[in-house]
Amino acid sequence: MKTLIITVGTRQVGWYCQDGILRSLGSDGFRGEPQHIDEIYAEFGLERGYHGDDHNPQHRWSIRHLGEHIYQYCTINGDFSSVELLLDNVLIEQTIQNGLDHIILWGTDQPDTVPWQFRRADTLWLAELMKGKICQRYSNIKVDVWTPVVAVNKTDEIRQEVEGFILEYALERLQEENTQAFTLFIQTKGSAPQIANSLEICAAALMRQCPVEQVIPVEPSPFFENGAVQVATEFHQISLGEYFWPLERERILSDWKRGDFTEASVWLEAHKDRYEIVYKLAKYLALAKNGEIKSSLLEIRNWCNSRIVNKQVEAARIQPWKIMLQPLVQKELTSPARFQLAWEETLFIDLALERSNYTIAFLKFSQVLERLFYVQAKNDNWVQKGYMVPPETYRGSLANMSHLGWEVYF
Repeated sequence: MKTLIITVGTRQVGWYCQDGILRSLGSDGFRGEPQHIDEIYAEFGLERGYHGDDHNPQHRWSIRHLGEHIYQYCTINGDFSSVELLLDNVLIEQTIQNGLDHIILWGTDQPDTVPWQFRRADTLWLAELMKGKICQRYSNIKVDVWTPVVAVNKTDEIRQEVEGFILEYALERLQEENTQAFTLFIQTKGSAPQIANSLEICAAALMRQCPVEQVIPVEPSPFFENGAVQVATEFHQISLGEYFWPLERERILSDWKRGDFTEASVWLEAHKDRYEIVYKLAKYLALAKNGEIKSSLLEIRNWCNSRIVNKQVEAARIQPWKIMLQPLVQKELTSPARFQLAWEETLFIDLALERSNYTIAFLKFSQVLERLFYVQAKNDNWVQKGYMVPPETYRGSLANMSHLGWEVYF
């Protein structure tokens, strides 16, 4: 399941007027922009009024009032075709082609305690217009509008709303039995900074639960040309984990080199969409460190045979691993394989010695020695046949896999 959350800003919705010009519902003549809001009101034969009786210029009807009027007009006529998604059209189209099935539009709806000079720019009706447009074009996509009543400058209140809705929503999707993989996309361009920051922080908290992708529309330059607003034709997509990778890479590498594969896998969880191979390898090596050697090697054998490993690792390097692993994962082990399985744990002696943890190294050595003697006792004369002592060139499957992780991927 893939969900896209868009924080709806004032510059994201346009309207095709009868003269063929695409006008923005958020352009009010400031900073040299066209007075599109006045022109759209004129399109509907309306004189632009005021919120209240004081005729304060800061209380003039704006996006909130105009958006509601156009929404009612489109609903009555059953047609949202004149609505245009100025920033999000191309990214929605492409993410739908890649499996997107749910869109959440976050529109602002500030409480009555906020002055009209700020409330008039609320985007709740722009979100409804975007929903109408999307649903008309993509009938199989689920679209929801979320408009919490909160002031856009109240960071703590926004954070509470986000935690109460989006985090809960994401965790529910992750727990659904039929959800094999949940990916969250976020688009925050153009919204109030407090809203954008809150959603990005929330998304960062979810990185270890599911892949999180940030999609960033590329605003046309110029945004207005010949009196018309332009539509974005491209966007950038980046995994949120990439922002944290330069910092977390060193932590992961440190954990890996000292053999703390469980800790490494925890840190890799947020990057498994890009480093799936090494993330899985860390989990399998952690099994070995917990004493589940045979289960670990069985998982590594399957890992070696996987399509993604064979795509990214040279065949000449994979084949020796498969040959080495084959006798170690059989249901009935031969006597040589039992000795070899015991020698696999020498990796953890080496790791302990590298950390100068001689007590742990001695304990691991004792365990390996005890296991070798146990296998010998079960196979009377195998020592004379040379199985208890590995060949000089023997390094061990686990040691090879561990070396691969930090040599190739870090």
